Formats: sequence, structure tokens, C-alpha cells
Amino acid sequence: MASLKSPWWLLMWLVFMHSALLQTTAEKSPGAYFLPEFALSPQGSFLEDTTGEQFLTYRYDDQTSRNTRSDEEKDSNWDAWGDWSDCSRTCGGGASYSLRRCLTGRNCEGQNIRYKTCSNNDCPPDAEDFRAQQCSAYNDVQYQGRYYEWLPQYNDPATPCALRCQARGQNLVVELAPKVLDGTRCTADSLDMCISGICQAVGCDRQLGSNAKEDNCGVCAGDGATCRLVRGQSKSHVSPEKREENVIAVPLGSRSVRITVKGPAHLFIESKTLQGSKGEHSFNSPGVFVVENTTVEFQKGSERQTFKIPGPLMADFIFKTRYTVAKDSVVQFFFYQPISHQWRQTDFFPCTVTCGGGYQLNSAECVDIRLKRVVPDHYCHYYPENVKPKPKLKECSMDPCPSSDGFKEIMPYDHFQPLPRWEHNPWTACSVSCGGGIQRRTFVCVEESMHGEILQVEEWKCMYAPKPKVMQTCNLFDCPKWIAMEWSQCTVTCGRGLRYRVVLCINHHGQHVGGCNPQLKLHIKEECIIPIPCYKPKEKSPVEAKSPWLKQAQELEETRIATEEPTFVPEPWSTCSATCGPGVQVREVKCRVLLTFTQTETELPEEECEGPRLPTERPCLLQPCDESPAARELAASLQEQDSETTYDWEYAGFTPCTATCLGGHQEAIAVCLHLQTQQTVNDTLCDMVHRPPAMSQACNTEPCPPRWHMGSWGPCSATCGVGIQTREVYCLHPGESPSPPEECRDEKPHALQACNQFDCPPSWHIEEWQQCSRTCGGGTQNRRVTCRQLLTDGSFLNLSEELCQGPKASSRKSCARTDCPPHWTVGDWSKCSVSCGVGTQRRQQTCQKLTAKGRRVPLSDTLCRHLSGPPLVRSCQMPLCKKMKPEMKARVREQGPQILGVQRVYIQTREEKRINLTIGSRAYLLPNTSVIIKCPVRRFQKSRIQWEKDGHCLQNSKRLGFTKSGSLKIHSLAALDIVNSRIGNTVYITRRTEVINILCELVTRSEATYTWTKDGALLQPSEKVILDGMGKMQIRKPTKKDQGIYGCAVANHLGSDVESSSVLYAEAPVILSVGRNITRPEHGHLSVVIGGFVEAPLQANVTIQCPVKGVPQPNVTWLKKGGSLSDNISLLFNGSLLLQNLSLENEGTYVCTATNALGKAMATSVLHLLETFWELGNWTHCSATCGHLGAQVQRPQCLMANGQEVSEAFCDQLRKPRAAFQPCNIRDCPPRWLTGAWSECSVSCGEGFRSRQVTCKRTRANGTVQALPPRVCILRDRPLGRRPCSSHPCVQGLFEQGNQCLGRCLGRTVRTQQHHVICQHPNSSESGCDDTKRPIVRRNCLLGACDACWRAGPWKPCTTACGRGFQSRKVDCVHPGSCKPVTKTRCAPGKKPASWQHCLGPSCDRDCTDTTHYCTFVKHLHLCSLDRYKQRCCQSCQEG
Repeated sequence: MASLKSPWWLLMWLVFMHSALLQTTAEKSPGAYFLPEFALSPQGSFLEDTTGEQFLTYRYDDQTSRNTRSDEEKDSNWDAWGDWSDCSRTCGGGASYSLRRCLTGRNCEGQNIRYKTCSNNDCPPDAEDFRAQQCSAYNDVQYQGRYYEWLPQYNDPATPCALRCQARGQNLVVELAPKVLDGTRCTADSLDMCISGICQAVGCDRQLGSNAKEDNCGVCAGDGATCRLVRGQSKSHVSPEKREENVIAVPLGSRSVRITVKGPAHLFIESKTLQGSKGEHSFNSPGVFVVENTTVEFQKGSERQTFKIPGPLMADFIFKTRYTVAKDSVVQFFFYQPISHQWRQTDFFPCTVTCGGGYQLNSAECVDIRLKRVVPDHYCHYYPENVKPKPKLKECSMDPCPSSDGFKEIMPYDHFQPLPRWEHNPWTACSVSCGGGIQRRTFVCVEESMHGEILQVEEWKCMYAPKPKVMQTCNLFDCPKWIAMEWSQCTVTCGRGLRYRVVLCINHHGQHVGGCNPQLKLHIKEECIIPIPCYKPKEKSPVEAKSPWLKQAQELEETRIATEEPTFVPEPWSTCSATCGPGVQVREVKCRVLLTFTQTETELPEEECEGPRLPTERPCLLQPCDESPAARELAASLQEQDSETTYDWEYAGFTPCTATCLGGHQEAIAVCLHLQTQQTVNDTLCDMVHRPPAMSQACNTEPCPPRWHMGSWGPCSATCGVGIQTREVYCLHPGESPSPPEECRDEKPHALQACNQFDCPPSWHIEEWQQCSRTCGGGTQNRRVTCRQLLTDGSFLNLSEELCQGPKASSRKSCARTDCPPHWTVGDWSKCSVSCGVGTQRRQQTCQKLTAKGRRVPLSDTLCRHLSGPPLVRSCQMPLCKKMKPEMKARVREQGPQILGVQRVYIQTREEKRINLTIGSRAYLLPNTSVIIKCPVRRFQKSRIQWEKDGHCLQNSKRLGFTKSGSLKIHSLAALDIVNSRIGNTVYITRRTEVINILCELVTRSEATYTWTKDGALLQPSEKVILDGMGKMQIRKPTKKDQGIYGCAVANHLGSDVESSSVLYAEAPVILSVGRNITRPEHGHLSVVIGGFVEAPLQANVTIQCPVKGVPQPNVTWLKKGGSLSDNISLLFNGSLLLQNLSLENEGTYVCTATNALGKAMATSVLHLLETFWELGNWTHCSATCGHLGAQVQRPQCLMANGQEVSEAFCDQLRKPRAAFQPCNIRDCPPRWLTGAWSECSVSCGEGFRSRQVTCKRTRANGTVQALPPRVCILRDRPLGRRPCSSHPCVQGLFEQGNQCLGRCLGRTVRTQQHHVICQHPNSSESGCDDTKRPIVRRNCLLGACDACWRAGPWKPCTTACGRGFQSRKVDCVHPGSCKPVTKTRCAPGKKPASWQHCLGPSCDRDCTDTTHYCTFVKHLHLCSLDRYKQRCCQSCQEG
């Protein structure tokens, strides 16, 4: 508790006594007078300040405590700083000060006092608040004539350092002192403190003026690396059997915790301290509570509950939800979790050699920071920030070996000796042939010896390099499935018939293979009905005749079939195009040939068939139609003609419409009829003069619906056996824009068809290599190589090898070519030791190693000493012995008795009344268990068997007894009876264990010295540990502290030996589950810890970890509730469950069970798969605002059931729909300026200009571009048509002396050159020069400086904006040096460039171009007569 020093209380007493004297002068009403400053006051004297300010100045009189002055103080007239005063507080953070005096009076710059923080240790929990102490000091002082109990007022923003107190139970708030004591906190939630009445900043390092802040992990001035942010949300799924659910586990030390539940679920806390105590905390009303020494704020609304915990948590908190109504809730969580596990590098492993130079490695282990102990590695894998350090490698034992060691086996370590490395065996065969499986391989650590031999060594030698993966996915492609081809034509032309189709087994490459389930094969035959009657209609009248079209339709045609010669084979006629009146029938005629070796037909090009091609179209008439208005009009006009005419013209209907939609036309059909019989006759019998005029009418004027468009067939996927051809089939609008498939009314044509349907020739079929027969020592791998033939139905026919061409591939190869580690090998069993009855057999064992070449090499037994060997003795049963002769009995007596013990280990895990054991076994039993120990013997009378315990004979008692067969009975076994264990065995202790006896016995009894150690340290006898000096150690009432490795060292005159036993505290299995619900649809691989709810997408990979702890190490097993584990699930080495390529059958509850001798633990995780589907998204923005090119795209998106978009990879198993397109903003564009390309600069040097063509145009909705007068476009927006340009500067004719002529030209190639000459003396005198020796000052120069050349300027714009015009340019004769024009006679006339040329602008009407790539079809379909198609395909229609 904070307390005040005695001088301060003395000062306060003086103040209170003085207040009685000044009470009448302080104020009119009775009250107290307070000193203006209530601060630190060391011993000394107070002086009145002469500046008029209301505070006291301290004068330091004690000169003995003065410190030595620094150089800075000597220069600034300050005396040295005094010692620091006592702290204003004893805990919770106070203030201390130091003073100095000015040696020259009051002219020193700076402060005479300084402060620092002190007593930063936390106060006890029951300590009174420092500000409350100061308020309570005034409880005995009257205020306005009354006594009050004063309580502190916190967090006053205006005066945080004034002592403001409130009278208990009243609204009276008074400032009792203008300043609080130094060291008082400015506010309740801050470290800032008041010093001399001013609030001073204090950092988290408790230093004045510091800006240090705690990071999110609670570390002062930290970087946030010691914790990690955990945030997310989980959605609960209420079920009748589940009323509570774990939401999130927040570990000890977490900060800034915020847990919110939205919904009707009730949120509560389950706490667990480090000491193991648990508690449940539920709150029904909002407020602030303390849970396990942690402040918790609980907020509650109608549909929302929130826990806010600033932290740090003093225990593990598990937040749970309890459901009261069947309605789902959503829980959101946010907190900073401390990183409680980190990697720590271990010491280096032993050196590989003892001399001559070797190497040694270290590793890394995962450490629990809180418990300061090593834990399994998977704890450190929880945090992605934790990266396991790579092992280090260093040299060791570099001293040379002594010469007496003989031949050195290991080479000196240098940079050229190969380091140990990982060697892997081949991958096993895939677990499935398709649909996603698993294959594994094993790894060993090998090292190359100086002889080049590859030896297997311990794994730690390879830990410096990452271990390659031991498992991978395989055969991820889809399994073959049945695909149906297009139906054939019906086998009849009328009535009921059959139609057929080909059904193929297609693999993921589109090839025809086998392997599909025959039970799932689609049917290949079905009935079909042709809606045409199979009988001739009855004639109405003998005189009535039918048109020749009807007769032709009803006549049976001669059927043609394909032969070995190419022949035109017709398909059946289609139905008549008109139900009444004249119509048309069509059919296909194909050139086909019969393949004799497969008895199948195939289609050939038409030019392969000889002879005339059969007709593909014919007229038809089912029945006459009612007369149309046009026909009635024509009939009325013909009534005026002579009725006695025998033949006359009549209209017989209309031709088929020229278009099925979007407006076509049909012509009236005029026929010549016999007037009496109404029979159609030849047109020559009628008068051509009176033939009725041609007449047409519009038809099918409705808009065209979308139709299917097919691309050409692609190449065949196989050359034989039945291949597949594919083509694009898509739905298009008449305007060639894509349309959704459902808008095309007709049945969608097939995009797949069979091809090359004939048997393949025989070929070799090679299967995958099988697993190696060995993992080391040289093994073999086999595979099947067979001669097979692929048939047209997808099956394979096995043939003899002689029918396959080419060499046969090898079916056997060697593998695992590495040396095996040393191991025990045993010989054959010896003969039975007896000829009758029960005897024994023995065999010898030797230490060997199997080399990479398969040779067995014997080794020293010391290399196999650490390996457990096979049994070397066994019993054998011979025929029953007959009556033995006396001499045989003597021989048997010589052999002596034999005890048939059994070496077994038994651990009792549940309470049982009685347990039977056999001598020679080790057992760990529970108290109060009865035991019968049998002693099977040979050649000895069982009734004479004697039992001993700890060297003492056992006698019959209440708890001990002996049976007639020599067995020992122990009633209600006590803990003291379970005591013995031989050295070298592991001993497990529990809370019920009372005594441990570890026996260290010699094989041959002799005098020896025994030394016991624990964890390498010498073990001293005590009351707890008893050493008898004869090889026995006893530990009484063992606890966890007695765990360790106990060693027994034995020495005598012949040598020494050492053996050890581990003593471990047995613990029941515990699964470290995490109750967290995880939903990650965007992750292809998800790793979770068991516990909670997991949602993952289809085809993802999920690893469910099951971290366990327990002693002995628990065994981990997995099962799935309500079913078995499927083929795509495998168990990893660390006990985790790997689910690959998830499918719907993998949904369910997975149970992890951890088991050891003390019990078992179980934990579950529920796996739910998120189904995905394709859906077209929103339309994109239009690509153009006007014109004819605007389009919008609707792209497919991969969505989950909740509408969230995920990666398209999760929809790969579904057929992706085509993107939708539609035109948009198809309208005339407003007039705007269009510009051409800039011309070249008008000059080649100096300043010139560039020009371009600027026109006013408008793009129409049909794609045409219309030229407009300039006044239509906005003039202020008109782009520039001309701009300046500059090139390199022109040469001005200034030349260096002697380079080019400087004078005028005298002719085409002659020019003069001159220079000035002056008389100059070395002493700068110009006199004394001889004129006769003056040099020549002018001469001719025969250079090319006077030549000239033509220079052409840029072309001017065309004289016309459209149509044919001309353009001109300027051509000058210039001097090549100065670039200035000269007379044209200087240049060669024949080389002058052209100064004008013709130019052709755009069409004066419009641009006649094609605006769609379907114009070839428009021309072929004769659609150019329609304005819409003529405009879009102007060029193609004009060319036609």
C-alpha cells in the first residue's frame, strides 16, 4: 500500500493547526485554509517567492550531499545536481526529484529541479488508491463548518492535476488542493502522472517523457511479433441432438478479445487455469465482471450478445453457445493470441567419427514457452510465422587418428566428401486407376563410404536437408464414362419401327477405351414412329384424279444400299413442306462404300461415286387448300373466257416461302387442267397467250427465332477401334449475336459422333510397374506386357505374342539398389532335444547386411546389438514316451529340470477380479486384483515347486497360497507387490504406485561394484532412494519428479558394462482438439485441427490433424460415423487424416480415437461440402455508346449455394456454360470530327509544319459512315489540322579552314580558297618580315562543294474530301551544304521528283464495306435483296 513519509504527515498537521488561526480571515463562513502547494517537501527551509507567483521556492541548505559539477555546469554557473529525493510513493509509480542552485544568483538558464519516476512495482490488490488517500486526508478538516467523507473525482479534462473530491452521498464537489501529490496518475486509465501540478507523459517503460506504447501483444515498444491476430466468424447449425457448441478457444495471455453472437443463442464462458481447475460462467444481465482474475465486460441486446476483454487472459477461455430455440446464430470473434510455442535449436548430435575429421548436425525442437518443456512438432506448426530452423552442420574430431588404429575406415571430412542424402524407392502403384488416388514411397538416409558403397545410416544425419514428400496424388483424371452418339434414321418410312445409336466408353482424353461399368451402359435401341400412314387413301370418285406429285409421293421407290463400289445412296424423303397445296420433299444423297473387312459403311467425297447423282428435291401435294383471296380474284377473271374450252390454266396454290422468317415471298403456281376431269396435263395443251400473270405474296413475316449453328467436324481422336469427332454447336440470333441455348426451339444437334469404327491391328499393351520387391539390398519390379487388340465395342482381345509386331518391352527391372542396414538373420532350427514328449529346438543368429547387389555380408555382432532379435529357442512336441528303462531315467536325470517361462508384457487397463500370468512375464496391475502366476516345468515334480520374493521363500498366508500344480495365488494384490523390473526395461508409474524396484543383475554372479545415476548425475541414497550395493535400487512413493533415465554401471576386474531404464509417469490419452468452425471456400487445401465444423468445396484436399499427448504414446485410429473410410482417405504418419479430391460421399462425422494402456480419448469433426454451380453474372458495360459495334457480355461465374463467388477451379467438374452476348446502344452516333494521320514535316531541316485531314462524319446504326458538312459538327471542338514541326538546324555555310571552300563558286566544280597571313615575331613584333617569302593566300579547290540536289517537300492534302482529286508538293534545287535554294540549272533535270499526283478519297456517298463476317452466308442465301442485309454486307452484295 502506498503511504506518506512521516515529514509529510507532520507538515499536514502543521497546516491543520495553522488553519484554526486563519479561519476568520479565509472567508466569511467557517471553513479551512489550505496551503497553495501540497507537494514533495524535503527537509530544509521555505522562502517566499518574490515574483508574486503563488508557489513556494525551496532553498537547499545541505552542502554535504552536493555532487561533483560537470564541465557543462561549470560553464553555465550551475552548481552540481543534488541527490535524488525519496520516492513520493512506495508502489504503483511515484516521482522523485533532484535540485541544483544557481551560483550567480538568478541569472542561470534552465531549471533548478528535475524529476524521474520511481517505485514502478505494482501495489498489492488491497492497497488504497493514491488520489483517494489524499482526499481522505481532509475528512478531519471542516469545510463550511461541516465534516465530510471525501471521495476522489477522476478524469477531469480541465484540471487533471487538481485534487477534486466529492462528499459521500451528496452532489458537493470541491477542489481541496490546486495540485495533487507528485506521482499521482492524471487519469485512472493512463500512466501519465502529475508533477508540480502539471500532467507529464509517461510511457509504458515508466519513464518520464517517453512515447513508448504497448503493442497489440502487450509488449512495451514491441513490434507485434509475439502474438497473432485471430479473427473470423462461424455459423452454428442447430440440431435436436446438439444443444451446446464450442465456438472458439481463446488461450491464456490473449488480449483485445471481442466475441459477438448474433441470434438467439446464449453465449457463455468455460474457463480452465494452468492448475487444471475449470469453471463455467454465464451472465444474464450486462455489466463488468471478474472471471479468473480477468475483467470481462458483458453487453446484451435483443438479438446480440458481446464479450469485451482487454486482457491479458489469466486462464484459457472457451466460448460456447447454448441454444434455446431452433434457429441458427452467427458468432464473430477477434483477439490477439500469444505465440506460446517456438522452435529451439538442439545441441549437436554426436560426431560421425572419433578422430580423423567428421561432421555433426543439430536439429530443432518445439518448446512450450509457458511450461518450458519440449512438445511435439505439430504445436509449432499452428503458427505460420514459426519457421523451423534448418539444421546446422559443422566439423568435429579433426585430430588425426593414432597409428595404432590401423586402416582408417572413414575419410577426413572435407568439402569433397559427399554428405548423407535422402534416397527414395519408386512410387507405389496408384491406389485407383482413375478419379484421384494416392501413391506412396519410402525414404532412407544413405551415406557413401570411401569405397563408393552406399550405406544406410541414421535419419538424423540427413536432417540438414528437407525430407522429400512420401505421398502424392495420382490419376486425378475422370474415370471413363458412357457417351451416346446420334440416333440413326428410323428403319421404316411409315408407322412403327426402330432406330439405333452407338454408345462408347470415352476416357478423359476423348479416346474410345474400356473400363466403364457395363450395368450403366445406355440403351442402343428404341422404337420410333413415323407419322405417315402405311396404306393408300381411298379414292373419292372414279373420275377424280390426283396430281402427279401425290402419285410420286405414294410410289415405293427402289431402295439402294452401299456396295463394295462407291455408290450414291439416298436417305428417306422428308415429309411434305405443306399440309395443303403444292409442297416440296427433300432428302440427302451421299456417296458411300461398304468396307468388307469390318462390314461397316463409310462416307466418301461425292467425286468418288460415278454416274448421275440422284435428285434431292421433288414437289408434293397432300390435299388442295381453300382458295385464297388472290386465287378467287384470278378465278373470277377467268370466268369470262369460253366455258367450252377443253383445257385451261388455273392457279394450284403457291410455291414454298423463300424464307422461313423475317419476310419471304411465294409465287402463284399456274397449271394446265383438263376442264372435265380436273386432271393436270402437260402445259403445251393450254394456250400460252392466256397463261395467268405471275403473282406473288409476302409470307413468314415474323422475326426469325434463334437457331442452332454447327461448325465443321474436327479430326478423329483415334485411327481405329472407334474414335470421336467433335464440333462446335451454338445458338445464334439472326443478327449473328449469341443467344442462350434455351432460346433455340429445335433439338440441339449432337456435338459428338463416332468415327473410324473398325478393329485396330494387334499391338503391345504395357501396364504400370508394380511395387519393388525390396526397400533395399537390390530388388525387382515387374509389369505386364501383353499382345492385345482393341475392338470397335471398346473391349480388348488378348492374342498370342506372335501376332504383335515390333520388339516386346521388358517386363522386369532392378530397383532399390542401396545397402540395407545391419540386421539379424537366423539359421534353421535344430533337431528336437528329445525323441519323445516335449523338448526344445535352438537356432543360431548372425549379424549381416544385404548389399545393393544382393550379396549377404556377415558383420560383427556389436553392430546389431541394439536390434531386437527373433526367438532362438522354442518347444517341440514329439510322440509320447513309452516306459523308460532305468538307464534312460538316469540320462534324463542328468539333463535336469527346465522352467518353460514366457516373456510377455501385460498392462491392466480395467478392473478385473482375477488375472492369470505365466512366470517370466512383466505385469503392471491395478490394486485389489487377484493374480495366479503359473510355473510350467519339465522334468520336475510340480508339487515340489518353491516360490521366492526378493530372495526370501514365500509361505502360505491369508494373501498368499499355492496350488497343486505349483502356481502362486495372490489375493487382493496390493501396490507394494508390484515392485520388480529388470534394468533395460521401461517402467511406468501412476498415482497408486508405492515402490519401484529396479534390478541390475549380472549374467554370471561375481563380486562387482554398482554405481547408479539419474539423468547422468550420480544418485545418492536417501530415505526415498535405497541402494543395497548388490544391484538393486528401490524408490519409495514415486512421483513425477522421479521421472528420468536411471543408469546402472557395473565394474569388476574383468571389465565394465552400463545399462539404463526409463521411469515415466503414465498419463491417459488427451486429444488437443480445437472447437472452431471453419469455412474456407477459396482454399484448395485446408488443414484443420479436430473439433468443430469444417466446410470445404468439392474436389478440395482437407487434412484433419489429431494432436494427442499421453504416456505411453497413444495410438491414433480413425473412423467415420455411419460408414467406412473411402478410398480417397489416407492416414498420415503423424496421425492426421488426409481427404483428397473431396466428393459428396466424404460428408459426415469423423472420429479420432487415441488409445494407450491407461484408456482412450475421442474427438470428432463434422465435414460438410459446399456445392458449387455455374451461373451467368451481370452484363458488362456496353463496349460502345453508339454505332453498330456495341456489345455486352454475360460471363459465367462459379458460385456457392450462398451466392459467394469462388475460384473457377471448384466448378471444373461441371460443364461451363458459354458466355452470353447481346448488342447494345445500336443507334446513330452524333456528328463528330474525325482526323487522319499526320503528314511528314514540310522541311527536312529547320522549322516547318505537319498537316492532316479533318472531316465531320457520323456513324450510323447500320455501320455505315456518313460524311457531313463542317457546320453540322461543333466548331469549337474541331481538332487542329496543322501544327509546327522542327528538325535538325540547317547548316549556315561556316566551315573550318581547309575543309570546304569559303569563297564564291567560279564554275560547276571550281572554287577559290583564301586565308589571311600576318608577320609575327617570336617577341610579338610585326616588323622584319621578308615579302618575297610571303605565302600564297588564294588557291583553287576542286571539291564537291558547288554541287546541288533536288529537295522534295511533303504532299499537300487532297484537293477533294471524297472521290478522285490530286495533291501537289514543292520541289526545290538546294545547295547540299547550306540547304538554301539555288538556280534550277545547278540540278540534273532528269532526276527531278514529281511535284503532283492523283489521290483517291473515300466514297462521296458512303463507305461500302462489310461490317460482319457472316456476309458470305448472306450472299449464298440470296439475302442481298433485303435492305438490312444489303447495308451490312455492301461490298459482298456489290461483288455479286
